[in-house]
Amino acid sequence: MKHPDLAFEIDPQRLLLEGMEIGALPDLKPLELAREYAQELAQGSGGENEIVRWWHSPGGFYYEFKQFPAAFYGRSGLVQGQYLTAQEAQVLVWDALTRADKDQADLTLFYTANLMQSDQDFFMVYTLGQMRIERGEARYALPLFMRLKLPQYLLVLFRSNDEYLVFKLPQGQPVLTQIRA
Repeated sequence: MKHPDLAFEIDPQRLLLEGMEIGALPDLKPLELAREYAQELAQGSGGENEIVRWWHSPGGFYYEFKQFPAAFYGRSGLVQGQYLTAQEAQVLVWDALTRADKDQADLTLFYTANLMQSDQDFFMVYTLGQMRIERGEARYALPLFMRLKLPQYLLVLFRSNDEYLVFKLPQGQPVLTQIRA
């Protein structure tokens, strides 16, 4: 029986990073049923910017990249976003850069709609196995999208026009990749 307070999460980020390193996209078909369910749970309030769209509701949270929908995240359960001022968002980004370095957290920042065309468009730092990998150029500019993954929670920041919306998502029960539709 499922515990009512334990949310599930579907997060193929690790699979996508591994695929990027070996030059082959992972097969995400085994996650499709869970992905569709997470999308359904999250239907409610939504938003988008140049690169990503998101939804959240009392039932869940979901985001995906417009140009690359395989890069997504979904979860069940109640989530709450918080609007930040530009100054608060800047402090959050600086803190994320510090945590990525100090705590070896995985961090993704996309500054422009060009995604990964040049090093100034993005910054990613993550650990695969025992190797710490850094791509792009860390900047203190406010990103369109930020994702900071820590063991206890996932922090996601969206910038749309001059609005900054952040979600702090507690660690959920991961969906097993062996689940088949």
